[in-house]
Amino acid sequence: MALLLYQNDYVEIFQEAEIFYVKSKMRGFTLDMFYEILKEFPTIRITSFMNLKNVLNHAPRGPEPFGEQRERINLRVSDDNLKAYMTLYINKEELSSNNRIPLVKEVFDTLNKAGIVFGINTKLLAGPLKAGVEYVIAEGFPAVNGEDAEIKMYELSTLKPKVVDSDKVNHYELNLINHVKEGDWLGERKDPTPGFPGKNVRGKPIAPIPGRNFPLLYDRISVREHYENGVTTLYSKKNGAVYYKGDTIGVYDYLEIKGDIDFSTGNIDFDGYLSVKGTVEDNFSVIASNDLEILGEYGVGAADKISSTDGNIYIKGGIAGKNKAMVRCKKNLYVKFLSDITVECDGNVYVGFYCMNSNVRAKQLIVESPKGKIIGGKIDVDIQVSAAEIGNSTESRTLIRVRGFDRNAMKIELDDTLHNINENKKNITRIKQHLQVYGSSYQLTSEQIETYNKLKNEYAQIKEIIKELEYKVRSLNEYLKTPGEGAVIAKTRIYPKVRVEIKNQYEEILKSEPMITYYSKDNELKTM
Repeated sequence: MALLLYQNDYVEIFQEAEIFYVKSKMRGFTLDMFYEILKEFPTIRITSFMNLKNVLNHAPRGPEPFGEQRERINLRVSDDNLKAYMTLYINKEELSSNNRIPLVKEVFDTLNKAGIVFGINTKLLAGPLKAGVEYVIAEGFPAVNGEDAEIKMYELSTLKPKVVDSDKVNHYELNLINHVKEGDWLGERKDPTPGFPGKNVRGKPIAPIPGRNFPLLYDRISVREHYENGVTTLYSKKNGAVYYKGDTIGVYDYLEIKGDIDFSTGNIDFDGYLSVKGTVEDNFSVIASNDLEILGEYGVGAADKISSTDGNIYIKGGIAGKNKAMVRCKKNLYVKFLSDITVECDGNVYVGFYCMNSNVRAKQLIVESPKGKIIGGKIDVDIQVSAAEIGNSTESRTLIRVRGFDRNAMKIELDDTLHNINENKKNITRIKQHLQVYGSSYQLTSEQIETYNKLKNEYAQIKEIIKELEYKVRSLNEYLKTPGEGAVIAKTRIYPKVRVEIKNQYEEILKSEPMITYYSKDNELKTM
């Protein structure tokens, strides 16, 4: 038998079991008016809007089914089970504070049946509540994922000379070799953290993702590790010079001559890094396979030979070779001044203050001081020559030759090099992923250890290739900044008796010219 829930002059609402019916008695009752009535019956959920509309618009009509009994307490749980939402479909009287105890019991019973047992917001149930409003009734807490291992490594100094040129002093400073002593710090790795577990509203723990461990790459012959309080620290096993092969840190053999190279030491030929605190006396020679620095304040005189077969050379005090000394290096030469000397350099020659009566063969010759000079001698470079002044007022014969380059070919070379870098970086990414897997495993078989070591060697080799390619990119970009396809730049003045030759086009300077650049373009020697 149907139960009459509501009636007025226009409509009647009945309930039979869990189905609700509507009957219209006369026209003039709108949908909006009907919705106002339904606010008093929050448990009614409309299932047939068309039936309801037809009954109201075509009165008298009905009864027709239009709704069903909804749950008094509707629960919804988020996909991650971290939040549970509650919507109450209960009349105002039951929501009042006077009837709150039975409602709270009903809510807890419903939550328990749904398996929601953790993080229940009891304060919410003690406060004001409205029908049809969705509340957060329970909230868990997410897991806190672990932090990855944190690695800090020794940083090599940048090869950037510092020129100090004033009326009282002039200095040319460069930190070429990264010296370390036995026991010096080279790097460290803080262990990854496991993280903290969370818990969802169903009371189930949420496992955190532990932080990733990363391998410490170092040369085990020259570097040792020490583990204490969750930190693995790298220390140098010996006095030497820090180097990186890829990402692998090591310490090369390093020889320090505390005084001069003279009769007490004899000629020096050393496989590694070499630092001479004094000078190289006349007629003595010094050769290093890697970087070589001569730190004497008063420079070098008529030494026999100064050479680095694979590295850079830094001569802090300059060199006055008396037309005897020869300097050779694979990479760059950094020197305070050059006078009466022959230089052969596969890289660039950076001079602090002046180059006088010297024969130089290099990629570029750059005199860095704002008052820098090139006077006399023969300069033979590939890319450019740059100084404040070239020649002098006494018109010393100065020969400047720039062999020049093909700009389009160099751009193609740059693009090819960048492509090679990208391809190698793809390989590095692939290998790094494998290394992280092996590095995070604490129990490796002998076969896995062998594979791991091979991957580390391959990683180091590719890293070294990328390092060389990136150095080449920096060089090519620097060369492409050169005006034209080869240039001679006199930032302040060029003097007569200077001969400028670029790509086999030459000009004899017959009169002094202020601030001028000679460059080659379209096989012509031009100025600007």
